[in-house]
Amino acid sequence: MTNREHITIGAGSSMGGSEPVIADAVRFGNLLFLSGRAAVDPATLEIVGDGFEEQAQIVLRDIGAVLERAGAGWEHVIRIEAFLADGADFPAWNRIWSERFAPPRPARTTVVTQFAVPDILIELQVTVGLPGSGP
Repeated sequence: MTNREHITIGAGSSMGGSEPVIADAVRFGNLLFLSGRAAVDPATLEIVGDGFEEQAQIVLRDIGAVLERAGAGWEHVIRIEAFLADGADFPAWNRIWSERFAPPRPARTTVVTQFAVPDILIELQVTVGLPGSGP
């Protein structure tokens, strides 16, 4: 038996189908692994938000909802992997990052890449140490 729990917000990420195909997050022991979050409506697969900053704020809002559902907060985030469609958005990402996280900030990786769904400008993948999980 594993100590694993799938966490889903609302109807979940149905990717256009009738049932969730991706967990919003998976808790394993005292760690929480969020699935990659982009500014995409999970039911219709439509992009939400026109520019980089708007999409980034939508993604952060969605991550906040998953954290809350799991009983965690931003202070429990230990790592973020950021994927940007355009390297020119890196300064804006650094500013948004600095506004969201006070020092000491979580570990971070930022990669510039091409997305399978056109018009996605940012995707974030988050790892969380759940409250009461150690140092």
